[in-house]
Amino acid sequence: MGNPSCGLCGRVMIRHGKTASGRQRFRCKACSATGTRRLDTRARDFAAFLRFVTGTGTYLDLPGGGRQARRRFAPFWSLWPLSPLVDEVHPVVFVDAIYLHRRAAILIACTPTHVVGWYVARTERTDAWAALFSRIAAPDVVVCDGGSGIVSALAQQWPTTHVQRCTFHAFSVVKRYTTSRPRTQAGVELYELARGLLAIRTREESLAWLVELTAWNARWKGFLAQKTRLPDGSYVNTHDRLVRAKNSLNTLARRGTLFTYLREDLAGLDVPATTNRIEGLNSRIRDLLRHHRGMGLTHQIKSVCWWLYARTEYPLTPAQILTATPTDQQITALFTAADHRAHAQHEINRWGTAVNWTDLHHSSPFQQDY
Repeated sequence: MGNPSCGLCGRVMIRHGKTASGRQRFRCKACSATGTRRLDTRARDFAAFLRFVTGTGTYLDLPGGGRQARRRFAPFWSLWPLSPLVDEVHPVVFVDAIYLHRRAAILIACTPTHVVGWYVARTERTDAWAALFSRIAAPDVVVCDGGSGIVSALAQQWPTTHVQRCTFHAFSVVKRYTTSRPRTQAGVELYELARGLLAIRTREESLAWLVELTAWNARWKGFLAQKTRLPDGSYVNTHDRLVRAKNSLNTLARRGTLFTYLREDLAGLDVPATTNRIEGLNSRIRDLLRHHRGMGLTHQIKSVCWWLYARTEYPLTPAQILTATPTDQQITALFTAADHRAHAQHEINRWGTAVNWTDLHHSSPFQQDY
């Protein structure tokens, strides 16, 4: 590393003895100004850490097999990336969840251009989705796959937002119950009806589809009402899987969430019929985790959160992140000082860590390894 430049005239300075504390002093030969050089490599190391955890490289790809990088990166694993507080109203927001080893779920919200928020919890449930939605201004339309807890959380946090149920997921639910080769005529007709959802492009086609669904319900009502008696004397639906497939479509038709993208009053918002935008995001996250396989659960979660943070609209610089991001120790101290878990979780959500700390950690003082 060369000598520093003078802050007054810009000339290169020369070494000029030591300070009382032993630090190297420099002097400018042109203007005789003196000073010292203060090296702060933490922001530089953190930028390298972000490139590593959000990229597809491995430790073996780094110099020395990554041994030095492991030591440099170790302090940064305690940082929790902040989910932004979004007060801008977006026309369309996509929401979905990605699971890690079935031990944690990362709930994600994004627009067609960038990520607007995320939340970490054990599973998809109402309070987790509500915590995510509470940090984002209610959009005009939300496009979702109908996961667990989303409907009730939307009613709590975004009651005025229109909902578009992903038509491909609606078809997939029916396919899961009927399979692609149904054995009954009713199943064949319902499967074809569900597959027809993917080809609807106009308001008239959607109305015709709803008429067909109503006709199918009437035509096979007696068939679906058949019961089978079990040895214990109770009765179950003879065609239970077909009944479930029917109910999934009837529920969406009754709620009016299948064809929100065709509403005339929302025509200017360009609402999509599927969640393809966020599904593409999820596939890139899975690719990231494949390249970083072998990480513990907590490190995987933080890698995904940093990857999402890098795709927010206004991410901070590495130096700014270091001063604004809470650490494991700070969050643990907040829980330790709190009188009640509910109060502590409220403070965490308000603080903006977007991490359900009690879901991923125990109250025991002993180290927990995921």
